[in-house]
Order: sequence, then structure tokens, then C-alpha cells
Amino acid sequence: MMSFDRLAYRESAREAFEEANAKLTREGKPCEPGCVISLDRGYPLVCTPRITERAELTTSIKKSDDSIVAVGDWVALHRPHGHEKAVIECVLPRRNEIARVKRIGRERQPRRQVLAANVDIVLICQSLTGEGIDEGLLVRQMVAVAGCKATPVFVLTKGDMASDASIAATCERIRLIAPEVPLFVVSVDDEASIDELRGVFSPFTTGLLLGESGVGKSSLVNALLGEEALATGDVRASDDKGRHTTVARRMIPLPQGGLIIDAPGLRTLQILDMETSLKLAFDDIAEAALGCRFRDCTHGDEPGCAVRDAVAPERLEAYRRLLSSGR
Repeated sequence: MMSFDRLAYRESAREAFEEANAKLTREGKPCEPGCVISLDRGYPLVCTPRITERAELTTSIKKSDDSIVAVGDWVALHRPHGHEKAVIECVLPRRNEIARVKRIGRERQPRRQVLAANVDIVLICQSLTGEGIDEGLLVRQMVAVAGCKATPVFVLTKGDMASDASIAATCERIRLIAPEVPLFVVSVDDEASIDELRGVFSPFTTGLLLGESGVGKSSLVNALLGEEALATGDVRASDDKGRHTTVARRMIPLPQGGLIIDAPGLRTLQILDMETSLKLAFDDIAEAALGCRFRDCTHGDEPGCAVRDAVAPERLEAYRRLLSSGR
């Protein structure tokens, strides 16, 4: 069970709640702060200083463009007299959002879906088994996470099922492409590797797991927890892919401190703003590009390019490939 004092109730959230609560109290709706810790097909599960309970959305939120509440959201919760459930009166401003575009309805209309809010780090998980690491997907997710103003962390799972030589070559390549992104190789049966990964979580760090089904996210959470808290699924031998074993996004407290959000497997996390996200993820390239002779330099064969000599060719190649795909 989640305890409120384990949550990252930062000063910015406190101030936002006090301002919102003052207004709502004047309207006859006194509130208390709460954090959305689980979302499934029912009502949001909200943790408050007094209780953890299901709550419904107020009518004004349901009718707004921001009707989707995300795990990690801080909210103002009111309990109307005689009402069966508490009511989320407002969602407090988010520090950041991990979001994707989802197509819904018969017309397949695009709709922005917030997967989680107020996230500090995102563990980008890929398995070392099967066809190996999808480098393009790894880079794309890194850029998407940076664009969401969270810190990406690479986690290569099932390290016990790959050769040392293969792991070393993979890690060397990744470090050339993204030298500043923390990189971990883990196996759920290797406690030392799990302990090393635990080190990225401070007492109030909130992390989110990203990765397609079958990479071992639920097993990884169980290893971090030290217990079988989440169900795990079988992996097909034909393609090393698995079924979704997580059906709800939920926030889980870690024994050593910190919180982790487990979510259904994602093949991709779209980059919603390519230009901004690339600048955040490849800030060294953005800075070096200021010295290029031409403002529209693509850092290929143009004369006077200041980037080619300043950045590792593997990193520049990954940047240019992603830039080209976004045009």
C-alpha cells in the first residue's frame, strides 16, 4: 500500500495546491492534496495524507481538453457531503508529461495521450536476446524522453542470455552514440546488476518504465522490489516478443526509496516536437552547429561544418538519421 509520505510532494506542488484550494474553498469546495497512483478501466486511484481511494472527475474537467488524468498527477480532492466518491476538482500544473499520440474512433483521429506526469527519469528498456538491440528505437526514445524534460536511462535486460563479447560491443556502440545517458546491463538473477540500477533512485525519484512487451519490465520491477509483485508473461520463441502482462499504469514504491511507474508495453514513444527534442538530447551538436558556415547545415558534406570534427561520427550519424526521418 502506498504511503503519502513516500510521494514526491515538492514545494511547487504544495504552492499550487494551496492556491487552488483557497479558490475552491471560497466556492464551498475545501480540498486536500492527492496524487494519482493508478489508472485502469475504472476510476483513478488517489493517495492523500489520510486515505487511498477511488475518485471521479469533476464535470468541468470531463468537458475540458485536458480530461485525461495521468499517473503521477497531483490533484485537489473534494468530498461532497452525501456523495459516494471523492471528486477531483482540478489537476495541478505538471512539471512535465510523458505523452504519445494515439488514434481513436472509427475516423482514427489523433489524440494526445499523457502516459505519466511529473516523472524524473525514464528507464528505456530493451532486451539483449532475440534480434538484439534496436538502435534506432533506442535513440528515438531517448530523444522523445529528453523532449518531455525527463532524464533517459538505458536498461539492457536479460544480460545473462547474451555473450560477454556481444554485450561489450553493444555497450561500446551505445556509449559512442549517447555518452551522457546512464547505461545498465541487468539480469533479474544477478542481484549485483539490480543493486547497481537501484542506485538511480533517490528517496523521491519517480521513474517510468518504457519498452515493448517481452523485454522483461515486470520481471525487472519484481527484482527491484525484491518480491513477485507483478505478473510476468511468456515470451514467444519465434520473435522473443511477449504479451502485455500489465494492464494498468500504476506507481509502485521501491523499498530503498523512490517510485516506479509500470505501464503497458510501448513499441514507440512519438517525438512530439522534433526540433526542440533534438536540441535537448543532442545539445553538444546544437552548440557546435552555431559555428557552421551555413545556418541550414545538415552536418553532412557541406563546407565549413563545425559539427563533424566536434562529435563522434556514430553520434552524428544517429542524429542525422533521426533528423532526416522527421522531415
